[in-house]
Amino acid sequence: MIASERRRFILEALGNRGVISLKDTAKELCVAEITVRRDFEKLEHEGKLKRVQGGAASLEDSDGAELTMSTKLPQNMSEKERVASVAAGLVNEGESVFIDGGTTMIPLASILMTKNIRIITYNTMIIRKVSNPAAQIILIGGEYLPHYNMNLGPIAQEMLKQFYFDRAFFGCSGIDIEQQMVFSTEPGSLNMKRIAMENAKCNHLLVDSSKFSKRGFLKLCDTDSFDSIITNDFSYKGKLQDNFVVVKNIE
Repeated sequence: MIASERRRFILEALGNRGVISLKDTAKELCVAEITVRRDFEKLEHEGKLKRVQGGAASLEDSDGAELTMSTKLPQNMSEKERVASVAAGLVNEGESVFIDGGTTMIPLASILMTKNIRIITYNTMIIRKVSNPAAQIILIGGEYLPHYNMNLGPIAQEMLKQFYFDRAFFGCSGIDIEQQMVFSTEPGSLNMKRIAMENAKCNHLLVDSSKFSKRGFLKLCDTDSFDSIITNDFSYKGKLQDNFVVVKNIE
């Protein structure tokens, strides 16, 4: 990976999390820690981040406040809940369902836990919501990344390959309408998404209005790879394929 790609990844990660660690970033980029340290130094010199002990922070969060998935969860929650209610209505009793990582999946999981279905996920935030669920829940194992609240890596990928899904639900970091492209940010979760998509009969993308016209670090797939794209945003109706579903506003 060339230097400009690494630095774009670093800035994207900082935008999502506020603070990133040197060790985790090197692991995600599959490079030596000294390489990432030099990238941090250059970006700090350019005024794009602030180095902190063991990592780097965005300028807005240079006091060390860490924007984890847990702290991001309340953002756009009403929109996520509206999208989740429509998505959950697609699931029938007895189905096997994959739930992706990310905060968009949490309100969906809360609804689906009341159904007599099987849920497979690598999203550890979902387990925290469990309270006498009707659903059977299978948590994919692997290397735990606390920033993302996910289990990732080769062990997780091999385990995920064993399952078939009637439906799979995904989040993303952004959609570029002009390119008709869906983006992701984390290399590890990108592999998990692709495995689940291959093993699912129907794939559904859930996005709130904040994700449109945004790009992530990595291309996941084109928009027509999904059986439906479910969102609360009316602005892009007609600009995507017939798989685009707009959630009606709830007063």
